[in-house]
Amino acid sequence: MTTYSSAVVPDIPIDVIDLPVFKQAGVQLELLRLDLVHPLISGNKWFKLKYALQAFQLSDCQRILSFGGAWSNHIHALAYAGFEQGIETVGVIRGERAGQLSPTLVDAERWGMQLEFVSRWQYRGKSDAEFVARLRDKYGDFYSLPEGGSGEWVIAGCREIISLFDAAAYDLICCACGTGGTLAGLIAGKPEGATLLGVSALKGGDFLYADIRELLAAASIDDPGGWSLALDCHEGGYAKVSSRLAAAMQYFTQHSGIGLEPVYTGKALLALLQKLERGEFARGDRVMLVHTGGMQGLRGMKQTLLNRLA
Repeated sequence: MTTYSSAVVPDIPIDVIDLPVFKQAGVQLELLRLDLVHPLISGNKWFKLKYALQAFQLSDCQRILSFGGAWSNHIHALAYAGFEQGIETVGVIRGERAGQLSPTLVDAERWGMQLEFVSRWQYRGKSDAEFVARLRDKYGDFYSLPEGGSGEWVIAGCREIISLFDAAAYDLICCACGTGGTLAGLIAGKPEGATLLGVSALKGGDFLYADIRELLAAASIDDPGGWSLALDCHEGGYAKVSSRLAAAMQYFTQHSGIGLEPVYTGKALLALLQKLERGEFARGDRVMLVHTGGMQGLRGMKQTLLNRLA
């Protein structure tokens, strides 16, 4: 098992992806394999947690508390990081406790995370002072991480992603967006002239423009521009799967041998295919797709993907 250490600079491979539609258009597609950074602290979560865990170690808090759903990649990664480093963790989970937990939450409990299930109504008010006070009454003082891990340290961690490759050599760098933290980090670290595309995994993702700018401002970083969002590949909403998404993922895996998950990177791939169909790439363009990991969540989506392909 690879030990998680914030002192380690990961060696991330980049794969050239030979998809026929891109080759025919004269466009080179490459994949940054963040899914390989760690077997359990996957993808962008490795970078999101890096400095947050350092800050926790310097605090007087006894535990870390964070938020997520039943299939949350962030909850999964945090639970394992806590287990490995001897840190007590608490996960506030959206929705009532089911009779049978998702494999994600089974893992989290096995790694020692305490799970606090709250109604969806309560979860929407998770930032309210009264709600937070009740959590502190129950769990004592804790270091709080926002949902998805996109807290104050997200820029410091995720800007290191773009240093893993020569960003200036690409005409477009693309990644999926949930909370916008990963894209904000890429924006903060990008060289002048680099162009970034964030693909919203959520319906109505316009709010990400403001949230990303707020993350940059909080880190005292001027927005350099050169980035945009694709808001039309959500396929109905968060974790929703369409037939065209399932087909795109199948096509990708058949030609590359690399798996994707449909919540995030699958939708980023779909956005690139859509841009290709629209003629928005020029012959000779070089495109980087960031595989943000989260493959553990595929355990709950396999049947849905098969149904969409039927």
